[in-house]
Amino acid sequence: MVSKSNKQAEAFAALTAQDRVRLDKLAVLAGLTAEELWPAVYRYGFQDIEESVQASLDADADIAAGRTIPHEEVMAEARRILAAYAKPKRKPD
Repeated sequence: MVSKSNKQAEAFAALTAQDRVRLDKLAVLAGLTAEELWPAVYRYGFQDIEESVQASLDADADIAAGRTIPHEEVMAEARRILAAYAKPKRKPD
């Protein structure tokens, strides 16, 4: 019986040169080694992981550029909404 990790290792070893370059470039973008990133790529596929890494990079850029709402502001607004619309707790009879 071939274990899951053996199948994954075999698939890694069988990558084409083109896919290995693709994995290496993606790993650099993700700040990981190809070996660290491979389990996710093996499980979800190149396209899904490429989209995920790009979304993370885009989010980091938004945060750095100040295009986000601070957590404290979001929580304060949530509390205001709850205070305005939440029903008070009923006392047990």
